[in-house]
Amino acid sequence: MKKNLSAVQLDLGTAPLIEMSGNRRVNVEGSTGILLYETSNIKVSTNRIVLSFEGRGLSVRCISGSCVEIEGFITKIEFIS
Repeated sequence: MKKNLSAVQLDLGTAPLIEMSGNRRVNVEGSTGILLYETSNIKVSTNRIVLSFEGRGLSVRCISGSCVEIEGFITKIEFIS
C-alpha cells in the first residue's frame, strides 16, 4: 500500500497548482508558458495539460518563472490534455 501512495504523491507533485479568488483572479503555479492571450481567452501550458480560461476583460496581471496570475471576469475553465 505504501508503494501505491508514493506513486499518487509523485503524480500530484507534477500537476499544476491552481488557486482562485472567486471568478475574478486565478493563480497558476507550474506554468511553462502562455499559448494564447486574448481578452476573452487565455491558454496556459503546463508540463501535463493546457489550461484554458474564458471570460471578459481577461489579462495577465503577473508572470514570473513558473507562475501566471490572470485577472478579469472568468466564466469557464477547461482542462485540455
